Amino acid sequence: MVRIDDNAPVRNYKMSEINYEETISRLEQQCFPDSFWSENAVKETLCRSDVLYGMQYGKNKAPAGYFIGAAANGEAELYRIAVLPEYRRKGLGKHLLEAFFDSCPKNTNKVFLEVRSKNTAALELYKKYGFKVIHVRKGYYKDDDGVVMEADV
Repeated sequence: MVRIDDNAPVRNYKMSEINYEETISRLEQQCFPDSFWSENAVKETLCRSDVLYGMQYGKNKAPAGYFIGAAANGEAELYRIAVLPEYRRKGLGKHLLEAFFDSCPKNTNKVFLEVRSKNTAALELYKKYGFKVIHVRKGYYKDDDGVVMEADV
């Protein structure tokens, strides 16, 4: 059991007894109201054999955030880290990133991700974990650039 700054208990990222497609879809809508994945997209992603995912829980054992990524052939890609607004800036994103790293196969030596250039909190977190900018996708989003990052692990 870990605790975030507001003392709400957060369970480890290991999966248990909930409907992940539905839960992640609901979190997607709350965390990314302008660019959430549909429930079908979540379901198709989670059923792939190379996909890694995990969830952490907050108050009342309710889901507070999750990660989704994939790993193959010594490389991994972090697709999403999502944290509900009330849990942001309290360490949950850090725990989810560490859980993603822990879930990667032992032979993983590089991790890639893409993040909005305006998402300064995420950029700060990723840089603390050794990610470096390798490319900027100008106009990737309707209102922002996409920053492609890489870390050696």
